Amino acid sequence: MLTGKNISEDFFKKWSGDMAYVLGFFAADGNLSINKRGGCYISFQSKDKQIIDDIKKAIGSSNKISKRSSKLTKRNFYRLQIGSKEIVEILKKLGFHTSKTKHLPFPFLSSKILPHFVRGYFDGDGNIWKGEVHKERKTKLMVLQLVFTSGAYEFLNKLKISLSEKLKTNGSHVVFKNGAYSRLQFSTIDALKIYNFMYNKGGSSLCLRRKKRQFDNYIKNMRL
Repeated sequence: MLTGKNISEDFFKKWSGDMAYVLGFFAADGNLSINKRGGCYISFQSKDKQIIDDIKKAIGSSNKISKRSSKLTKRNFYRLQIGSKEIVEILKKLGFHTSKTKHLPFPFLSSKILPHFVRGYFDGDGNIWKGEVHKERKTKLMVLQLVFTSGAYEFLNKLKISLSEKLKTNGSHVVFKNGAYSRLQFSTIDALKIYNFMYNKGGSSLCLRRKKRQFDNYIKNMRL
């Protein structure tokens, strides 16, 4: 079914690579809201317009992407807002609510779908860092660190368990600021396992290209 804004309200009804990616990104950088008049909306936001454009195309939306400025960070970001009661109801059945900072669901996902959901969440609330250690030595070591961040401890804990079961990873889960938020961190070997898991699976090509390039550049330099 298509709404007046050409949104496919069936998009979140059937699991696919694209749907799982968008849901993962929504879990990280999305929002569900219901106003006083009963209007139902979902939104996606990012400082990278590329990924908002790609999500808009994947969903089949003709809604405009707005450019806004954050009062907190003083940085610009791009936002796509979609009005649909049916989509909101579907997301609520999947466990999402208007306040998801501390209560973020980790849906049951098949092995085929999980990589895309993880990649979507990583593109929203993940980070990759690369740098040299042992700089005082003649042979410096280039390391990689992959981090997932969330205000919902249980979400990251379930993510940690899922990745451990699938990839035999050993991430460290750290809580900051009296439980205000958590980080799930992986060092070089595990980070590269997760890279292969997220990007080298068929079914969806959606990704934040800026973050993938950081991985690709690291791997390229390793081979030099």
